[in-house]
Amino acid sequence: MSKLKDSLRDRQTTRILESVYRNARLAHKATRDVMNRCRNKEFYEELAREGERYRLVAYRARRELSGMGAPAYEASPYVRAMVKTGIAMKTAQSKDTGRLAEIMFRGTAMGIVDMQRTLNRCRLADKNIRASAKKLLRREQQFCDDLKRFL
Repeated sequence: MSKLKDSLRDRQTTRILESVYRNARLAHKATRDVMNRCRNKEFYEELAREGERYRLVAYRARRELSGMGAPAYEASPYVRAMVKTGIAMKTAQSKDTGRLAEIMFRGTAMGIVDMQRTLNRCRLADKNIRASAKKLLRREQQFCDDLKRFL
């Protein structure tokens, strides 16, 4: 029975790490795309800080997955293309800071939903990994709050 529980814990831990990696990589790329359209120095610097944080989160998750012998999968090419196209379409007419902040806010909110859903489904995962994912969720919620001043 213990082996079965350990196996389930490992699968759930892997699922959380995969979600963290997938979301952080997608967020990093989206942040870079938005930064390329940003003209507001203060907002650009905020995005740069978040982009670096996303890059580090993805790196750590990938390293953890590798240590468990699991591959690190990014979002599908379809999802990546939809994000890139969505950003391009939403900024085609206007690249004002409020519009860019809204794009980031909505994308971050989608990542929060995905991460929370994964955490809810993986209650037996490693406590440290769950705690790190919860910390990431809190940081994402804080980023949404930080974005509100640019809307």
